[in-house]
Amino acid sequence: MKKKTTGIIAGAAGAALLMGGGTFALWSDSAGAPGGQITSGNLAVASVGTSWIDASSDRADADHAIDLETFKIVPGDTIEGRYALDLALQGDNMVAVATLDGGGDLTGALAAGLVDVQYTIEDSEGNEVSTGNAVAAQLSLASSDNSNNDPALLTVPATLDGTADYTVVVSVTFDEATNARSLVQAQAALADATIHLSQTRAGSLGGGF
Repeated sequence: MKKKTTGIIAGAAGAALLMGGGTFALWSDSAGAPGGQITSGNLAVASVGTSWIDASSDRADADHAIDLETFKIVPGDTIEGRYALDLALQGDNMVAVATLDGGGDLTGALAAGLVDVQYTIEDSEGNEVSTGNAVAAQLSLASSDNSNNDPALLTVPATLDGTADYTVVVSVTFDEATNARSLVQAQAALADATIHLSQTRAGSLGGGF
């Protein structure tokens, strides 16, 4: 009887240990997962120079530099303002659109005779890549490191380097048909333009997204 009682007590104690989890365990394992550094890309635009030229086709020295503050335009003249832009894009999925905002508006009496205000964007080699008014002239761009780039998109480097990647050219022509001393000693103010560089992921500019 004593042995039987002792066995019952020992069994109860073992069951208590199992229920309490003191010595009972199922298999488990673990492994380390290394962290890492996450780095963002870049998007930047800077103006790196502004100049004006007399682009009148009948000048022997066409495209000579002028000072807009002192130059006096006459009927038949065409002058051009050139705004050099340094652009930067970086990122595996970076695509962006460069647009003009606020340019093209002329105010003042002379505005009535300035019949043709045209915007053109040229690359660093002088090739025309976009043309239109201040709204229509825009660039669709991708970063040079974009791994999902649409070949139709122009690319720019990762950082600003102080040199012009593209130049916005605004061309202004004074109506040759202006006569009878119309608009003599008049003035027109060309509104300032802001160049916006904006990332996009939608539609045909999404680099395949």
